[in-house]
Parts: sequence; structure tokens; C-alpha cells
Amino acid sequence: MPVFLPAEEPKIGDVSDGSRAKPVHLIKLMDQDSSVIRLDENPLLPFSTEKTCGACHDYSKIRSGWHFSAGDSTAELGRPGQPWIFVDAHSATQIPLSYRSWPGVFHPKEIGMDNLQFITRFGRQMPGGSVGDNEQIQSLDNYWRWQVSGNLEINCLSCHDAEKSNDQAEYAKNVSKQNFRWAATASSGFASVNGSAHNLPDNFDLYAGIDPNQFQTTAPQVKYQENRFNEKSEVFFDITRKIQPEKCYFCHSTKIMDGSKTERWHFDEDVHIKAGMTCVDCHRHGLDHKMVRGYETDINSMSDNYSLSCEGCHLGISGGEGSEPINGRLGAMKPEHIGIPPVHFENLSCTACHSGAWPKEKVLNAKTSIAHGLGLHKVNKNDETLPHIFTPVFLKQANGKLTTHNLIWPSFWAFMHGDSLTPIPQNVFLPVARKIIGLLDSLGHGSWPELNDSLLISVLDSLQTFAIQDQRAAYVSAGKIIYKNDQGVLYRKKHSAANAYSWPIAHDVRPAAQALGINGCADCHDSDSPVFFAEINLDSPLSEMKKSSIEMIDMTDTNTFSTLLLSYSFFFRPLLKYFIIICCVILISVLFIYGLKGFRKVLETVSIESLPEKGEKQK
Repeated sequence: MPVFLPAEEPKIGDVSDGSRAKPVHLIKLMDQDSSVIRLDENPLLPFSTEKTCGACHDYSKIRSGWHFSAGDSTAELGRPGQPWIFVDAHSATQIPLSYRSWPGVFHPKEIGMDNLQFITRFGRQMPGGSVGDNEQIQSLDNYWRWQVSGNLEINCLSCHDAEKSNDQAEYAKNVSKQNFRWAATASSGFASVNGSAHNLPDNFDLYAGIDPNQFQTTAPQVKYQENRFNEKSEVFFDITRKIQPEKCYFCHSTKIMDGSKTERWHFDEDVHIKAGMTCVDCHRHGLDHKMVRGYETDINSMSDNYSLSCEGCHLGISGGEGSEPINGRLGAMKPEHIGIPPVHFENLSCTACHSGAWPKEKVLNAKTSIAHGLGLHKVNKNDETLPHIFTPVFLKQANGKLTTHNLIWPSFWAFMHGDSLTPIPQNVFLPVARKIIGLLDSLGHGSWPELNDSLLISVLDSLQTFAIQDQRAAYVSAGKIIYKNDQGVLYRKKHSAANAYSWPIAHDVRPAAQALGINGCADCHDSDSPVFFAEINLDSPLSEMKKSSIEMIDMTDTNTFSTLLLSYSFFFRPLLKYFIIICCVILISVLFIYGLKGFRKVLETVSIESLPEKGEKQK
């Protein structure tokens, strides 16, 4: 007989009763063994978010969200987004990485980076989860290290803790020390953590501590604020669903390097934020944390989330008389787009005109939280530090519409076999390239070293000793691969693996008065408009490429001649308008004159017919 298992009951915190009031979270802290943490225990253990928050919320369902699902083979890929960028100036390396199989990125394993190394390096601005707590994909080679560090569980407090003393920079510091199980506790406002799991031996026991003979090593130790615990060992968490933008900014800030604009007050926040909205007003989600992202490629007019996209919120669709209106949520204005031909809306995304930095003759550089560790302790604040990100770059997305992107040029060491290219593992290229290049960055710029041909040949020759069979050591940079041919001479050729990697951006949104086109058609259709003809540096440490660049249009399938022809037509368009007006005046004058002549003819005809015939006697 078939056995029917009862459906799993939803947990108490996962079903809303409809109240908009803020629930009070006065709860017991649970450790990784589901035991209540009490202040008289020794040793004091860090609390586990999976056990503490998971008592009332379905942790397994939450980890399917976009922030936590990377590394899960069953998870959706989503639209190509910002990668994690492995950067090492001393070996002339910047390479985009991701556990999502997006075109143009590399899996961390391809450079010999396992999950433990990945989390240690990039977990600083990850809210936990992902490969940090997926034991099924943890390497057995690091089994004992994972036992020491613990899993990097989803840190619910990263977003939902409204307490002002919650410190994400402290979280990042502990992740870099491999204090994974301690990181959430360290960032909370009621505990501190000292010590480092990174230096502990593989046989470290969480409960027994360390061998007294290893006095030079300090194990992570937790100290809780006693006044935060009540007599029931309960702690108050100031949990909120209305997450403030400052929380999002720790991982999603962007700094634009725009000439004389060097201070924060030179730039404005997203127009929606300044209007009083928050990020989560549009980027909503349920328990599964699959956040609405509002991409045109993800949402159509029949979707329930349509009104949370730019088009749905500001334009919407008419459902007919008596139907519920879709547009105008949260007071959104309906733009009129007076004078803009409809063809623009077929070929441009909303963000193409409204988002990102205003395009300049030379594409600007940008720093982001995820790429540069903005907001961390002792972060390199120099504007030249790697990775070098360019913005805004106008490229087509999957639906064929032009939109704004960020872009980087990968540079890395690889083995070439035929036409295929495989990145060299980091444990091979790092010691070799660093020793030969010998970068002396005394000023701490963190930018590229300068690679001439002799240095390049030396590194390639050394890496060639690690090649197997017919592999050939190569360097990928600025859209090309460079290797020694059979004659021992450096040879350069284009390769798809060397192409720039780009990802669409949506923020910050500028107000309508600062959108492209506000100055007229010339904003985009001038012969030197940066939308098509801005200069993009071919970013590379190679000496020969220092001053090399391409135009924006070279990265698209747009025809340069037809674009210029269209641009020049706008130069003559005012004259054409005057010519048309003059022609219209002449035509109207001619018609008026001939109209008068016709009217005169009619009058003459009527007059003749009304005259008496000859011989007729007048009465």
C-alpha cells in the first residue's frame, strides 16, 4: 500500500496573520547543536542563525533565494550579473569568477580555488549560505578545515537587524580569519569575538579548546554582553522587514571616478531613495527570498510582478474599463516622453536613458563594494586599485535592447591547447609570476605592474614547465591572447575567452530632468555622442597597450557608417525644418491663390447664369 506522509506544517514565523505590526523577537540563542546558550557555560559558543532563526522560519526554503543559491546546481542562473573578481596586482591578474554559468565568467575551480578559499576571500560581502554551508559540495581535502571554521550560515542579521551597532565590517573581518561559525555573532551588537580559526590546527576541538603547548595560537572566543540576556536567557533582536538602503549599500555601493567630483556630496543617491522609498519597496520577495529584480527579460505584462518593474510601475497597461490600474504604485509618475519616437522604446531599456553616470567622452572608472571591498577595515581607497571597472558602457542585452553596463577586461595566465583556453591554477601562476614581475607598489596604488616583452617571455617560459602534452602557456589581456609561437616569438591573436565581461546596471536612477535626451536628440545622435563613440580603454598591464582604446560602437553590432549618417542628418535637420516650413508656406500660398482664382471663377459663372438672356424683356 502507498504511504502518504503528512504535509510539513509551516513554521510559526512563515505564515502571516495579516498584521502590519512589527513582531517582537525576544528569543533564546541556540548554538550549532540546538542547545540554548547560557552565560554560565564554558566555553561560550557562537549562536547559530540556522538553529536560532530556523526555529521559527524555514531555513532550507530561505536558502533558495538569489543571495544564497550560488553553487546550487538546481538554482536558476538568472541574468548575467556582477561577478566576483579575483585580483592580484603582483601577478598581473584580474579574472571574473562565478558559480553561476554565465557566459564570460570562470568557475572558481578553473583557477584552482575551492569553496573554502572562495569563502575566505569573497565571503566578506556575502550574507552567508551559498557554498558556505552546502556540505554536499565541500571538498573532502578540506574536511578538517571546515570542522575548525564551521559553516558560513545565512546571516539573517546582515539585512534584518535594525540595531545600529550591527557591524558588517566586523563580519567581513571574521570571515577573512575563517571564523565562519563566529562571524554572525561577531557582527551582532551584543557580542564580540577574538582569535582566528585560520591559524588553528586541523585537530582543533571546539569544546576542548587548544593544546596549551600551542600558546602562540588564539582560538576564537566569544564574549556576550550580560545585560542583553534576561532571566530566561532570552535576547532581544530588533528585527525588521523594512530593510533600510544603508544595509544594502554595504554590498551594493558604487563609487564613480568622475574628474573633479571627488567627494561623496558631489553625487546624489538614486532618485527613488531621495523620494523616500527603500530598495525593498521594489525588490520584494516571499519566504523563498527570490527577490523581484525587475529585469525586462524576466518580467512580462502578464506577470504578477510587472508593476514592480520600471515599465510596469510608470507606464503599466490598461485592463479596460473597471479594471484595477497597474501603474502608479507608491505614487509613481507616468512619463509622457513628448517628442520621442516610439522606435526608441522598442530598442532601448528604461535604464539606458535614466540610470548610471552621465556618459562622457571617455568612459569613467568605477569601484563597487563587491569588487573592491568598500566599507571594510583597511580597504585600499586609491582610485587606481584593481579591478578596473568601466561605466557606463552601452551594450545590447538578451532581449536586443540597448542598456547601460559595467565592464572589465580580464587579464590572466592560461594554458592553450588548440583553440581551447584553460586558466592556470592559482597555486601555479601566483608564485611564478609574482617572483618574476617583482612589483614594487610602494605607494599602495594596487594597480597594474608594467609588463614588457622580456618580462612576459620570462613568465611564459617558467609557466611552460608546468604544461602537459601539447599545452602552451599564454597570457590573456585586452581582448587578445599572447603566446610564444614555434619560432619562439611572441604572437598575439584575438580569442573569445579574452573578450571583455559586462553586466547590466540599473542604479543609480537619475531624475527625468537628467535623463538622456533632455538636451535634445544630440545627446545620443551627435557625431561624437559618447553613447556610441565614447573612448573605452583596453585595460591591460602590457606596455604596448597603455594608451590603446576602442570606441563604444566597436563593442556592438551597430554599423558605424549608418550611425554617423544618422548623426549628420541631425545637423541638417534644423535647416530641413526651415526648408519644409518655407515649402509649406509656398504651397499654402499657391493653394490660397488658386483657391481665390477658383472662387472668382465660380462667382463669374454664377453671375453669368443669373443675367437675363438677350431679347428677354425685363419686367
